[in-house]
Amino acid sequence: MGRPGALTVDRGPPDVALRAARNDDVALVRSWRNDPDAVRFSTSRRPVSELDHGRWFSAALVDPRVRLWVAEERGIPVGQVRLNLDGDAGVLSIAVAPAARGRGVGQQMLRIALAEIERDHLVAIVTAVTHPDNSASMRAFERVGFRRRGRSADGFIVFELRLG
Repeated sequence: MGRPGALTVDRGPPDVALRAARNDDVALVRSWRNDPDAVRFSTSRRPVSELDHGRWFSAALVDPRVRLWVAEERGIPVGQVRLNLDGDAGVLSIAVAPAARGRGVGQQMLRIALAEIERDHLVAIVTAVTHPDNSASMRAFERVGFRRRGRSADGFIVFELRLG
């Protein structure tokens, strides 16, 4: 009988898939949005009420200018991706579940979303904004090809990616 193998295995990138958000995802997406780190790095810097989130979520699901996906890793929800469309451009944002952070899930979510956006010819230019202290988010956007384009009026880092 041979010796046992290594105790740890490099699994490579997470096995993430995106699916369209559904009505029953409302509480889950709100929990990610109201996670203390997400609030600290958000543009509003405050939690969202259940009522306000419910209204926004219901409207987003039927708005033709919004694409909202839930990311799953082996069937377990691990985050959300949103694309707000505005003509030939779109603003992309992500939220990674606290338990899924630090494993490259956000980067995989972005790669899959960008492939969907390109495949469906939704926009030619994608932008994103990140809090200047959110180094994990900045790394994820840069690793999938986004480039820094400056700062917004409120001090957030603006990223841009030209598709096609």
